[in-house]
Amino acid sequence: MTEQYEANRRTILGAVAGVAGLAYAGPVLAQGTSAAEQTPRQAWATKDGAVRIGPNAAPVASALDMLLIGQAFSRYGMAHDEGLGPVLATLFTADAVVEVADGHGKPFQTVRGHDAVVANFANTFGQQGDQRRHCFSNVLVEEASETKARALAYALVSVASGGGLILGAAVIYTADLRKEGGLWKFSRLFIGMDAYTTPKPKV
Repeated sequence: MTEQYEANRRTILGAVAGVAGLAYAGPVLAQGTSAAEQTPRQAWATKDGAVRIGPNAAPVASALDMLLIGQAFSRYGMAHDEGLGPVLATLFTADAVVEVADGHGKPFQTVRGHDAVVANFANTFGQQGDQRRHCFSNVLVEEASETKARALAYALVSVASGGGLILGAAVIYTADLRKEGGLWKFSRLFIGMDAYTTPKPKV
């Protein structure tokens, strides 16, 4: 069975059955990479200190604040996928930092400052040229005060293009947020991808 045949089989299964079909079909490899190169270390995000997950405990924020923090993640995902720079601009503080990593705690990209962050998302969107959908889940608010919070989240990112539908990435996020004018905004967003099955944007 050739690699191309296997890739086509996974694409067809994905198109027919969606993400469930991809999970059944097996992993999709980025072009020019081996399975070993695409396999991250187990629990890499915790081992590298990229995320800190606390034990089960009483809520550290009000139900409303937890809902609004979850909405910040969801709004980020939808705005990213639709290329809505003005919406993304409302989600980050003036001194925001965005870090992107791939299977280890050391980022391969760090962007600093509100305008640079928004411009970088626009650049990434322009390079991808396909339709992505960020599906957020497992939002945990780990620390919170009246104006600051730290939260974690998972996301699965589907990618639809002329080749069909594939699972583009599985991601763990950790974020520092600040409340400004009654709105929670990202002051630091770490985007940790377990694997990235399409070519990475140029940074």
